[in-house]
This record gives sequence, structure tokens and C-alpha cells, in this order.
Amino acid sequence: MMRPTSTLLLCATAGAVLLACAVDAPPGERVAVPVDTLGLDVRSALPRLPSVGPVEIDSGPAVRVEARANAVRLVMVPNPGDQINALQPPALHMTNGRRILFGASAVTGDSAYFVGDVTATLPDSARPVEGTLTTSYCRAGEKLCRIAKRTVRVP
Repeated sequence: MMRPTSTLLLCATAGAVLLACAVDAPPGERVAVPVDTLGLDVRSALPRLPSVGPVEIDSGPAVRVEARANAVRLVMVPNPGDQINALQPPALHMTNGRRILFGASAVTGDSAYFVGDVTATLPDSARPVEGTLTTSYCRAGEKLCRIAKRTVRVP
């Protein structure tokens, strides 16, 4: 329960703010009220943000290129323990406007992650291949997937 003096101080402060805002101004225009006139330091009321380390650039799992008869097979190579998101499969956005989706032969029981090789096969007629590969994956031990982009070039 608030003390009467606390309630009075709160009402007085609210009244001062409302009074400061109630100045004559043309309709539709906002009036800025300087913080100094209210005697409040807003910065002290804001919580401190945690400090973070340097930002690391993450291009996601590596891509291995395998030559096949009349085709090129692109294989995602995640680090041990990393999982590639099957709900948002990797996509290669090519510079010519085509979009190639990666897939796998199996997914986990909850259908959230690919199991086994995650691949895309392109016919030789599609070469040269150049584009941006967007991958959603979870690192080992993390519960939240991240999105990474990398440039892919196959001559």
C-alpha cells in the first residue's frame, strides 16, 4: 500500500507532466517537453543492457561439391552435433533468379531436422552455378536455430 505522501508526489508529478504537455499548439503537431523542466533523469530509469563480446560472422555449414554423371551434387557439411532445420530447408538463391531447395532422405521424429546428407542436385546444363545459400541450423547444444548465408560458386 502506498503512503499518502507517495501518492501525493505521484499525482503531482503526473499533473506536472500533463500541464507541460497542455500548451497551445496547432492540431496535429507534437510539442517536445524538455526532461530538465520536469526534474527527472530518464536515463537512470532505463535498465542497463548486458555487454556482449565481439560479433562473429557465421556463414553456416560448409558445402561440398561432388561431380556426378551429367550433374553436380551439393552436400551440406555441418559441424558434429549441428542440426539443419527441415522446417526451413536450405535454399540456394541463384543470380539468374532460380531457387534450388536442399533436402534429405529422412527427418527426425518431430520433423524438425534433417537426418543424413542434406543435398541438392543440379544438372550440368545449369552450370556455372552462383548464388547465395541461406541455411537455418542449430549448433550443438543450442535450442534456437540461426540463419546463415554464404556465397556458392560452382564453375
